[in-house]
Amino acid sequence: MATLRLYNTVFDCQDALALSRFWADALGWELRQQEPGWASVGDPGGPQRLGFGPVTEGKVGKNRLHVDLLPEQGVSREAERARLEGLGARLLHTVREGDLVAHDVLTDPEGNEFCLLEPHPDYFG
Repeated sequence: MATLRLYNTVFDCQDALALSRFWADALGWELRQQEPGWASVGDPGGPQRLGFGPVTEGKVGKNRLHVDLLPEQGVSREAERARLEGLGARLLHTVREGDLVAHDVLTDPEGNEFCLLEPHPDYFG
């Protein structure tokens, strides 16, 4: 039996407050903690949290961990991508599997990659 639970996923960043605001707006979450150099956001209806802590160096290379975001059922990937880009995300490329779009690879304002999934019906079954 596991005696641990995942409490927080933390992004290294240079501007914790600005990046936490991006992710709060992107996910519809609320700011939970704001201190000099540290911030966190959380799901108002659940225990999920993201933290943002300062580092002196900028991002170099590809993330070793990323999040996958799924639009709500009935919301298009294109509409969500446009909304995220309006918040400061940047599209890197779109991934296709055969003739179908699988997901978009985007970055947040500090260059952290994340995926925006095409909302295929299988995800909601």
